[in-house]
Amino acid sequence: AVVSTQSTGERNRKLAEGLGLVNVAVDNIVAPNYSDFLKEQARSNKSFVVEIEEQFEVVIMKYKRRNETSDSLNKVSCIYHDFKPMNKDKRRLIHELAEHYKITTQSFDPEPQRNVQIRVDYQSLVPGVKLSQYMLVKRSFVGSSKPVPKPVSGGSRSTAGEPPQLRSLVLEDPKKVADSWEEMCDEE
Repeated sequence: AVVSTQSTGERNRKLAEGLGLVNVAVDNIVAPNYSDFLKEQARSNKSFVVEIEEQFEVVIMKYKRRNETSDSLNKVSCIYHDFKPMNKDKRRLIHELAEHYKITTQSFDPEPQRNVQIRVDYQSLVPGVKLSQYMLVKRSFVGSSKPVPKPVSGGSRSTAGEPPQLRSLVLEDPKKVADSWEEMCDEE
């Protein structure tokens, strides 16, 4: 199907409006291509998806803060976080969602204690449109009567001190923070 430039522009305007974005170039906001599995999990287990998104953000921000306040000898090349043991679908959700945050994952231990460890490094970032936000916008376009909450976004890239759910949707440039960091974690 051929989509005209005008309809694409209108769709992008509605997307930005639905996400509450102000003073942000809509062309810079691209929703990741979330899998059908992730979309289904977001519909059926919304609270778990939001919990994982917030945990990813917390670990990413912890990594960035640690390296912003450290001199070059004390910077860390990565931070690990271990999730509690969980079922196969929840682990799969973490693995697939982590790809959109450029977070590395690995599962450990046999069932029923199998768990996921994530590794955040200089490449990790919060996607322009998180899965939970994507599902809210999608629901609003298919006739839901519930209003879509609008995230705070004054066009500013400063998000220090704001809770994860209120952070701007503007992506930070990972290349700016990666200039002096190692690409891989040191092996222990």
